[in-house]
Amino acid sequence: MMADPRVEQLAKVLVGHSIKVKEGERVLIIGEAVTAPLIREVYREVLRAGGHPVTQVTLPEMERIFIGEANDAQLADIQAMKWLYEQSDAVIRILGEENNKELTNVDPKRIQQRRKATSELSQYLMKGGARWVLTMFPTQAQAMDAGMSLSEYEDFVYSAVNVDYDAILESMQAASEKFNQASKVRIVANETDITIDISGRKAVMCAGYRNVPDGEFYFSPNHLLTEGHIYYEWPTIFNGQEIAGIRLKFEQGRVVECSAEKGEAALIAALDTDAGARYLGELGIGCNFGIEYPTKEILFDEKIGGSVHLALGRAYEAGGPGNESVIHWDMIKSLKNGGELYLDGELVQKDGKWLF
Repeated sequence: MMADPRVEQLAKVLVGHSIKVKEGERVLIIGEAVTAPLIREVYREVLRAGGHPVTQVTLPEMERIFIGEANDAQLADIQAMKWLYEQSDAVIRILGEENNKELTNVDPKRIQQRRKATSELSQYLMKGGARWVLTMFPTQAQAMDAGMSLSEYEDFVYSAVNVDYDAILESMQAASEKFNQASKVRIVANETDITIDISGRKAVMCAGYRNVPDGEFYFSPNHLLTEGHIYYEWPTIFNGQEIAGIRLKFEQGRVVECSAEKGEAALIAALDTDAGARYLGELGIGCNFGIEYPTKEILFDEKIGGSVHLALGRAYEAGGPGNESVIHWDMIKSLKNGGELYLDGELVQKDGKWLF
């Protein structure tokens, strides 16, 4: 059976553009069994580039079984995966599940216990331990969350990931330079008036090197200076659980009040993960105007042109000194309907459109 040419193209993007695999390098490929078509093509491309592919493939329900059955020592043990990461020059992680709601009825505290342990792996990558990229393979589960048929969702995904990333980079230059000259970013929208401090920080441009799809620039904000409140209309799935209608209030950088219309227990559990989980680690500006609406998949939703996202928890080192936490949770806010962005008091975006 021949591979879908769109899958082949995505594999070329991941191996040739994102990771730039060199001869002799070990490349760890991670994904669920349902993502096998893309795993196979990435495996093939790594070999063609002269690399040495290693796969780590999980089966359906394994995560639910593990978190439900494991004792504390088992939940904390990451040594085998840590060894794999440390032996790899690059890591390609492919998202895509058979059932996005698999962890819905699992104790969120046990999920967070496991996330605390595995956060060491992501921190290893964030600090430059290996090159890495994160992408999505379209599955029936994601299609259902997006309210689409599988074929419709495949079209949506491949039209977003197989693009000209050099053109996306060029399209973000003017906006990022405008932000680089500012100290305060104010976001005003429905039930939202929040100010984030980015003084002394420079934008990190994202054009297919860590995420595919891509199209954003971000800052690691001065996390102790966030003030105001924000409401997120768009639902998100975090740790396998859907959370919607999130409201957060910040004082001196810290979330002091929180609520959710759905999944509030999971929200509170995440915020109580550690001391840094209630502070911002990222301010991101979505600039991919080819992605027009949310599908409950953060990897895509945070790139939507005319949106912003604020991440609770860990800051990426590339953005400068920032918050420390074992979580990094992006929450996306649309500015397309009445939203406004201000830089040091100057209105620079209204209704999701730049004014310069």
